[in-house]
Amino acid sequence: MKRFFPPLFLLLLTLRLWGGDPSSVKIASWNVENLFDTRAQGTEYEEYIPGHHGWSEAMLRKKLLNLSEVICDLDADVIALQEVENDGILARLQQTLGRVGCPYRYRAITTGVGRPVHVALLSRIKIVKKREISVTRYGRERRILEITLATEPSLRLFVNHWRSKRGPESERVRYAKALRRRLERLPAGTEYLLLGDFNSDYREYRVIDRRHNDTGGITGINQILKTIDNQGRLIRLATLGQGKGVRHLNLWMELESTQRWSHNFYGDKEAIDAILIPPSLADGEGWEYRPGSFEVYRPRYLFGSHGEIKRWAYRHGKHLGRGYSDHLPIYATLERVSGRKPSIRVKKKDVRKPIPVVTISELLKRQGLKSPVHLKGVTLVARWGRHGILQAGPRGASILLYGAAQGLEEGRSYDLTVYGFKHYAGMPEIIDLEVDRSGGKQDLMSFLPAFDPRMMEEDRWLYHLVREIHGRYHRGKILVDGTAIAIHFKKRARRPKEGDFLRIKRAQIGYYKDHKELVVWDRSDY
Repeated sequence: MKRFFPPLFLLLLTLRLWGGDPSSVKIASWNVENLFDTRAQGTEYEEYIPGHHGWSEAMLRKKLLNLSEVICDLDADVIALQEVENDGILARLQQTLGRVGCPYRYRAITTGVGRPVHVALLSRIKIVKKREISVTRYGRERRILEITLATEPSLRLFVNHWRSKRGPESERVRYAKALRRRLERLPAGTEYLLLGDFNSDYREYRVIDRRHNDTGGITGINQILKTIDNQGRLIRLATLGQGKGVRHLNLWMELESTQRWSHNFYGDKEAIDAILIPPSLADGEGWEYRPGSFEVYRPRYLFGSHGEIKRWAYRHGKHLGRGYSDHLPIYATLERVSGRKPSIRVKKKDVRKPIPVVTISELLKRQGLKSPVHLKGVTLVARWGRHGILQAGPRGASILLYGAAQGLEEGRSYDLTVYGFKHYAGMPEIIDLEVDRSGGKQDLMSFLPAFDPRMMEEDRWLYHLVREIHGRYHRGKILVDGTAIAIHFKKRARRPKEGDFLRIKRAQIGYYKDHKELVVWDRSDY
């Protein structure tokens, strides 16, 4: 791994290593997936018992180099790490980073006997204080790491790795309550970040699995850490300062909904890693979150040929010595404000303006949104995972929800607030929304007309879902009653063979670039 450091970079790096006070700090978090050493301690996961499954000193060195490649390229000033066995292996990673030209002078890790992995942190900025937060008095859970950095003003980081989804939500609620108790004891205006692997989606309260829901729908990340307001809406940068007590912005809200993921579990893209900020990081003084700086680190080399995350490879009971982690790193930048200046948040007088109510037809005429709008009495006529179709009445206009349908129920009516809207290759899409009110169930048969080829010529059917399409597949088209109609299958691996006769249960009349087409969203639809 060869790197060239220009003189200016060397000067800045030297200042950091000497404990200089930075004007901006790039902070990252990464679950490095089971960073174990090669000393048998009796608490290792079975795959990492030294001398078994190919886990050896040579294999460990490969893993350390691979992790160092990512951390070095990411170039964060501070990086929180999850799934680190102990301080010894953290020191090995620190040494490896130094050898490849990316030194981190300071480190910290939680302690505790009997836990296979811990949370840790590497920093170019001096650590002046470390504290460990126990989740319960029994001390069996992973502790939360609290770090205070040598900055002016003071900045604290809380590194988390909550209980996985193998356990119920009540176990993650314990972590959230322990963390909140600590936050409520901090002086007013304390500047801090919460980060790590929370094993909770940013909208967990809407998508919680029934198997995990032993709390009556209460979730640790949303209701306990208050990333939603009293009306059940996710807090956004513009509303972070409105309210009292503990409240946070989950920085996933800074990205488009389709980009909100850092972990891919068997095709289910999840946003379980997170960075949360309090109002003190958006109040116009001291340390401030730089709007738009939150990102997922996605270099091409972290992905396989089919778009999968290139995790540390372990197959057929053997370590293969390649890959990185099953999580992607996330990061954000804080900048220091000298003196007081206008808040980076939207002004309160602007936030309080009433949100206009529009129809789907009116929304379709827009190219984008500068501010949110309400949709009232619209029905979700179809849903495929994170995607769906909204319709205004049995013969009303339709619009696609792209990456924004999770948590909604097919066949139910809603009042919604739309925050994100765009056109993709001519197709209008709602990409971010909040539920204001859910209504009753609707008879979907009245919303889905039987298909007639003449519908493709009438703009009033554009973006609608239609049913009962029968015809033969030929060169990317379906022949229906002698009419050749372009057809697109979202699941490309499930496209029919040339000459197949298709019985399509439902499809959307869509628009791609300069032509209309039928869109089949799922294999179950034909």
